[in-house]
Amino acid sequence: MHIKTVLLSLGGLLKLLSLVMLLPVGIAFLYHEDDWKVFLISAIVVFLSGIFFSWIYGEEQEVKLKVREGFALVTFSWLATVGFGALPYWLGGTFTNFIDALFESTSGFTTTGASVLIDIEAQSKAILFWRSFTHWLGGMGIIVLAVAILPQLSVGGMQMMKAEAPGHLAERLRPRIAAMAKRLWGIYLLLSTVQVAALYLAGMPLYDSFCHMFGTMGTGGFSTKTDSIAAYHSPTIEFIIIIFMFLAATNFALHYRIATGQFNQVFKNGEFRFYLIVMAAASLVVTFTLWPKVYSLGEAIRYALFQVVSLGTTTGFMTADFDTWPPLAKGILFLLLFTGGCAGSTSGAIKQVRIIILLKKAYQSLRQMLHPQAVIPLRLGDKVIPPDVISGITNFFLLYLFLFVAFTLILLGLGLDLVSAASAIAATMGGVGPGLGLVGPAENYAFLPDIGKIVLVLSMILGRLEIFTVLVLFLPSAWRK
Repeated sequence: MHIKTVLLSLGGLLKLLSLVMLLPVGIAFLYHEDDWKVFLISAIVVFLSGIFFSWIYGEEQEVKLKVREGFALVTFSWLATVGFGALPYWLGGTFTNFIDALFESTSGFTTTGASVLIDIEAQSKAILFWRSFTHWLGGMGIIVLAVAILPQLSVGGMQMMKAEAPGHLAERLRPRIAAMAKRLWGIYLLLSTVQVAALYLAGMPLYDSFCHMFGTMGTGGFSTKTDSIAAYHSPTIEFIIIIFMFLAATNFALHYRIATGQFNQVFKNGEFRFYLIVMAAASLVVTFTLWPKVYSLGEAIRYALFQVVSLGTTTGFMTADFDTWPPLAKGILFLLLFTGGCAGSTSGAIKQVRIIILLKKAYQSLRQMLHPQAVIPLRLGDKVIPPDVISGITNFFLLYLFLFVAFTLILLGLGLDLVSAASAIAATMGGVGPGLGLVGPAENYAFLPDIGKIVLVLSMILGRLEIFTVLVLFLPSAWRK
């Protein structure tokens, strides 16, 4: 591996991150807050770190990245981003413990939404803006943004985007990698703008509209309110957020198809149809679980639909304390912590397309038992899924479950009960945020010891980078030239 190439590219990414950190400076000035100094100092530290990597190895005209360098750069970039992203929380006194600051930063950039912040309303506007803005950056991906903006990274950019893009992009939108990255961010910006306008027209303050848009489009879930979306007591606001959570967890290639007038492609997409069925079926079951014992029919539909879409898209906004709901409703919501939205979206977790292929593989195996000599291809729509793709998905699923069990056992060893430990890992690996029990919607993660928070930081990063991107770097062959 050419570590020089990796660190040179990392230097460019850090310079870009330092510029992004200047946005909260403007927010602090706008609201007459002193936090502008914290963000300015943080931006300078990040910029100088980027300069250091460029200076120590010397500038190059063209950065060529192969597969190994792509995996290394993505992993190191995310580690550096969450580390440097924690500086404003720590330097500004939001957290005196750097591990807490690192947890909040990691949760933001990985679009998880799990929090150790106890009194949200007591924080400055600039801090809460940064906290939510990290969702928006992490949702589409800092690498995708860098490839779109930094021309020197367009060479080898596909290796990085394959390693970072949530669920991997099912299809290319453009043949050139930089053009594809710009197209993705263009769609992202358009949807984001429309949501801000819709929330503002529905009565949400403009500042809150931006912050909640960041959390919605990034499927993150950080709010400016301790009570999350429930604080607004507005069915209209809830409905708008439901729509955009659903859209954010839809494959962005389908958004591109719609933008180019190819509407017939949407319902031809097998993953989208399955995603729609899962959301609808889960909403119906939870609704009838809540009605009439907990809510009236109208309220049951309202709260069930919001929480199913919120957790099913790995966003994590809340309008009710679902930890007090009947066992069946909680069971459905717990399963949704694993599913996630579509591939090529900002959603986390396992993804619908993998679940479809695993189910089809199980069905194919049953048919093969009855007809041992038959050749039965596995199809998704009109496409035959290659055996190596099926094998990769199976391996991912098994490794996902293995890490889920291993991390859960660690939390059990720290004294958590089974429900709290299991849902904490499911919620952080899946990028959801709230779980059940001690980490339910009315609680947070502040009570955990530092070792527990570090475990969840690892869980969030592994989940966001879909495991293999990080673990492949532990192979000795990855570092040989």
